[in-house]
Amino acid sequence: MLKKRILSIDYGLKKSGISITDYFKHYAIAHSCIKTKNLLKNLKEIINKEKIDVIVLGLPKKLNNKNQLLTNKVYKLQQILLKKYPKLIVDLIDERYTSKLALYYLNLIKYPKSKIKDQIHIMSAILILQSYLKNKKI
Repeated sequence: MLKKRILSIDYGLKKSGISITDYFKHYAIAHSCIKTKNLLKNLKEIINKEKIDVIVLGLPKKLNNKNQLLTNKVYKLQQILLKKYPKLIVDLIDERYTSKLALYYLNLIKYPKSKIKDQIHIMSAILILQSYLKNKKI
């Protein structure tokens, strides 16, 4: 029997990055970048295929801890997911600096500029999930 996995989402207005753990829940692995308007439909497939039992949403906050434009959208997404998947845990984690770190790492490895936008979302989802794994000590 396959163990359950954790999925993280870097939610964006147009696109959202997805990352999942390995089966031992030690590492975050890049999964995909999805158009946000298709996120709920695609999540259903991913949750079933990858045997997800926890979803982690990156919570955007300003440096002064106030809400950003996307913060309320992420709270709303959390409520939708909790209602749609009552057996799943849907956690929130601070995502400050993840996009900046993602861009830094992608530039460091000289990732092609033409493909960097989608990859920033995926890399941010990886950073969100790694942070969650470290803080939750799963």
